[in-house]
Amino acid sequence: MTLRACRTPRPLRLRRDLPAVRTVETVLYLPHSEARGQPSALFDAARRFIPESVDIRGTGTAPSWQRTDWPQDWAAGVPAGVPEAPEETYLFLGGAHLHYGHFLVTTLPRFWPLLRARPTAPILCYAPTHDSLWQPYRFAIDILARLGLDVRDIHAFDTPMRLRRVIVPAPAFQEEGFAHTVFRDLCRTIGAGCYAPEEVDAEERPAYLAKTRLAGGVRRFANEAAVTEILAREGIEILHPEAMSFSEQVRLFARRRVVAGSLGSALHTALFAPSGRRVVALSPGPVINPTFLLVDALCGNAVSYLHQPGTAETEPGAFGSQQALTDPRAAAEGLLRRIERMAAAPVTGRRRLSAAWGRLGRMVGRGPA
Repeated sequence: MTLRACRTPRPLRLRRDLPAVRTVETVLYLPHSEARGQPSALFDAARRFIPESVDIRGTGTAPSWQRTDWPQDWAAGVPAGVPEAPEETYLFLGGAHLHYGHFLVTTLPRFWPLLRARPTAPILCYAPTHDSLWQPYRFAIDILARLGLDVRDIHAFDTPMRLRRVIVPAPAFQEEGFAHTVFRDLCRTIGAGCYAPEEVDAEERPAYLAKTRLAGGVRRFANEAAVTEILAREGIEILHPEAMSFSEQVRLFARRRVVAGSLGSALHTALFAPSGRRVVALSPGPVINPTFLLVDALCGNAVSYLHQPGTAETEPGAFGSQQALTDPRAAAEGLLRRIERMAAAPVTGRRRLSAAWGRLGRMVGRGPA
């Protein structure tokens, strides 16, 4: 069955102002603890959670993963044994979510104040409390380094702590909710050192970002290998993001005229590349999460979201969910057609690339005249 375009409603308008910044005195920091069941928030002197300190998804106000109720066993107040943090003031930048996609769209949006200058106050997060715990997450280490930070610059406490004063910037991007343009500026500053200006659009061969070698994860197509086998035969380079460094992924998006892949967080890497990227995404269903549309709007990218009717859930295995394409060959042919079309479109200041796509055109019956 042929591929069809997904439904992509217009995302909310981008915000061009800066997010709010709040300074609060006499604050309680409640870290993640098994006793509380979920990570918590910052609380003010009136025992109210500080809204800017929690992660929210969508356009509502409910925290997406944190408990914000005051501990029931602290009805009489903060126990006298809760210590006071050593620094006078902290800059609180939320939780360090060490999954690639969530780090990009949930953690990093709070770092926008660093775009202007390194803060004088120490950075405080919900984060690993020891250097060694960061090591499996090289992408986070690399991104922080491009902001001039070492993981030792990220402070965290594994027990409740009294804070004398805390500065809390609101995020510049909220999943499924909104996006400030300063987040785009932050990401492009991070990505600028990953490629040279003359490399932009220098590589005509398209790439497909595959999940076929992942041992586990959020979502994938169980029979994606049948698609990538056909794509590879027709000249598409099959790449696996988990085998690439952060800078290699950013450089890929900068250099390639077209990048394709199954829908997932690897496509968020476009945030760090130049504007005007061309992306073809294979989705498991007809509806696209608004977070992807917000990223596209920030980047100014042309993205084609496609799905195959009849795609069905199958045994998830080590993934949150797995789907089976009903006709992998038809899916591959649909991807090839769309890649060819996007690559052949004119680009200001650059020649058309249709001559490079004769082989793809012959395969899908759309070769240049």
